[in-house]
Amino acid sequence: MNNGPVTEGVRGFFDALKAQPLSLALVVMNLGLLGFLYYTGVEASRERANEMALMYQNRLDVAKLLASCYPATPQKETPQ
Repeated sequence: MNNGPVTEGVRGFFDALKAQPLSLALVVMNLGLLGFLYYTGVEASRERANEMALMYQNRLDVAKLLASCYPATPQKETPQ
């Protein structure tokens, strides 16, 4: 059975990694770093969304308090 070019390429890649373990370690470290950066990005996005929701809720609460503090505008009486 003939192996295709993709199989030969993959086999050559792994043979090169066997010959140089430092390269394998660098590949593993880079993949770990990508996973870590993805995780921290997702968590930071969730935290940012939560903080924005809290800020908008605070703004609504302050607006309600201010609206209840000011007296209503007096109605003009119509002359008769």
